[in-house]
Order: sequence, then C-alpha cells, then structure tokens
Amino acid sequence: MVAGVPIAVTNSAEETALRRSGYGAAFEELAGVVRNDLRMSGRFEPLFPEQLPRVNNVQQELDAGLWQQARVENVVLGTVKPEAGDRFAVSFKLLDVYKAQSGASGQLNNGELTRVENTVLLSKTYHGISRKDFRALAHRISDDIYEKLTGIRGAFSTRIAYVMVVRAFDGSHYSLEVADADGYGPVALVKSKEPIMSPSWSPDGRQIAFVSFEKNRAEIYLIEVATGKRRLLSKFPGINGAPAWSPNGRQLAVVLSKEGSPKIFLWDMDTQNITQITDGYSIDTEPAWSKDGRSLYFTSNRGGKPQIYCMDMSTRKINRVTFVGNYNARPMLTSDGKYLVMMHREEGQRQFHIASQDLATGEVSVLTHAFLDESPTLSPNGAMVLYGTQEGDRQILSLVTLDGRGQLRLPAREGSVQEPAWSPFLS
Repeated sequence: MVAGVPIAVTNSAEETALRRSGYGAAFEELAGVVRNDLRMSGRFEPLFPEQLPRVNNVQQELDAGLWQQARVENVVLGTVKPEAGDRFAVSFKLLDVYKAQSGASGQLNNGELTRVENTVLLSKTYHGISRKDFRALAHRISDDIYEKLTGIRGAFSTRIAYVMVVRAFDGSHYSLEVADADGYGPVALVKSKEPIMSPSWSPDGRQIAFVSFEKNRAEIYLIEVATGKRRLLSKFPGINGAPAWSPNGRQLAVVLSKEGSPKIFLWDMDTQNITQITDGYSIDTEPAWSKDGRSLYFTSNRGGKPQIYCMDMSTRKINRVTFVGNYNARPMLTSDGKYLVMMHREEGQRQFHIASQDLATGEVSVLTHAFLDESPTLSPNGAMVLYGTQEGDRQILSLVTLDGRGQLRLPAREGSVQEPAWSPFLS
C-alpha cells in the first residue's frame, strides 16, 4: 500500500497568542475533522500537534526549514477568533514546504539560502460561523485543501445513506439513515420492522429511492431527505427492486418481475410510463448508469454465472464487460467513465472482495481483502469506495481509495450497517 503524503494540520501561532490573552477559541476542534478527512482520502497522512515543532510566532511558522525537519510536505495553519453574538471567524492557510521562496532576509551560504519562507497555496477566512457549524465548515476546508493539492474536487461535504439493522428480542429493526460522509451525525429517515434495501440518491441529492418490505412485499418508495415526506412509486406483483436514477433525474431504472424473470425497466419520472429494456429468461438486476447517461451497466446470469453487462441506451445493444473471476456484480462507474467498481470473486475462491476494472484495458485490481466485502458505492469524485464488510457477527462500513492507497473503517455503531449509497455533490 502506498503511504500518504505527510501533512501538518495545527493552530497558528497567532491563535496561540490570542488564547494566552484570553480571546482565542481552539482551532483543534476543526483540525481533528480535517485530519480525519484527509486520512480518509488515502492520499495524506496527517501529523498530530505532538509530532510537530513548537512554533512561537507567526514569522517562525513561515520558516520552511522548520517544517522540513518534521518531514511534512504541506502545512495547514488555522485560527478561530470570537466575533459578536457567539459567532466566530475561522481562518486557515495552506503552505507548501518545498515550493519555498526566499524570505526578506534570505542570504546565500555556500550557495544555499539560510532562510526561506513557505509558499502560501491557499488562504481563506469565514465569518459568522456558529459552534454547531464547525464540523460542516471543517469538511468544507478539507474539500478546499484536497482540491488544491490533488486537482480533484473534494467530497468530504457530501453525505451517505445506508440501512441500519439492530437485532432485538422482538426481532430485527431496520432504519434508513443518512449521515455525513465520515459517518457522523446520523439521522433516521425511515424505521421499520421489515427489511429496507437499495437506497439510491437522486442526482440533485434531494430524494432517495429505496425498497421497503413493510407491507410484506417489495415496494419502491421515494423520500425527500429534508422533510422525510415519501411516496409509493412501484408495487407490481413480485420483485420491485434495485432503483437507479439516471444522471438527469428524469428516469429511474428498476428491476421488476411482473412479466416473469427479473428484468430491467425504465420508469419515466414525468409521465410515469415504464418501458422494459431487457428480455429473455435470465435474471437481470442491479442497474447502474454511466455518468453521461449513454450506457447502463447491470448484473446478469445470461452467460451462466453472474457477470456485468453494458447496454448502449441509443441502440439497446448489450455487451459483456467482465471476464476475470467467476462472479462479478453490483457495478458502479467512476465519474470519468474509466473504471468499473464491482463486487468480485476470483476463480477457485469463496471470498467476495471489492475490485475495479479498467474499462479500456480490462485489467482488474482487487482493492479489499476481508472475508466478505460487498455493496460498493463510489464517492462523487470517483476517488473513494465505501462498502460493507463483515466484522465478527455484524456488518460495518469500510472505505478504500480507488488506487488502493488507503483503507479505514467508519465509526463503529451498534447493530449492522448495510447497503451504503454515497450522495452526489450537494453544492
């Protein structure tokens, strides 16, 4: 596994001086969230304050040599200042330790600068921030830092949906929950004593389609995330499952068995008309759209074993996509359309893992290595994969980067967490 780039996230000497005089507020509350976000990305390895040099003044914290000795490549320095009405001004600056420039008093010594200053890559201040909004702001700061250093939009301010299952003396209790991308702040949208499955975010992030068995049969519902208001969409006899929104939000691909074997249908959200788009005796399920809406990937056993196929939406022509492994399912497409992420089982193996396939070359890379890894869902920037895995007798959520740089588990919760779905960008 490739190690992350060392980065320091700490309070500025300016805030230290403010706190000594009784006027500052701790940046550490935000810094902890930023460190966790950057670690979650797999690209960075944040250092903690006790691992960093002591900085006595603002001028000293711009000394590149000081940070180079700590073996960091970038530094995030933050300050929180009180404002009127229990509000705060939050400032941070991102420094590049190695893109340094000579300071005002820089001198040459044996051909080398004896003092250089860090290059400030990014500097921002936010006013009127309440304490309860610190975590949301920290995610926004993480997004800014991540994009500046990688060129890829950060996805830490997004949300995830999943199904929580709690076993009790009177049976299992299910809830459809929504939380921050790092698993904090969960809110239950739906609670039921019957199974809930397959949450799927609308492209604007305002609705989630999901499957409920609360009436002792599979039905597809839509729920508004902000209000909890929901409506029934599909209740045909048999299977109503695996909803997947088209990128423009005008169609919902669903799996229905009202005509026999489970097949994929398109549900027009404006006219409420449905159109069957796969046929035959095979089981076709788990549709997933390409980001341009021109292709629909799905799982089918039409070749004998579950594999992933792709339909050209303009011609309805279908081609098999996966050939490595004896079982491939739950397709997801990266935003750039270059990679397919899936649940994968290698030949001769019993374990399921999460894998990615380069759609240009067909090369498959296995990303996880636990006993049972399932239900992959991609961050909207295509850089991270959230999935379910087994821990003892329960299921939890874990995260791995698409390039295999990092892997971690989201905060442990009581019960089992299943069927994760990552939201689109929300702003």
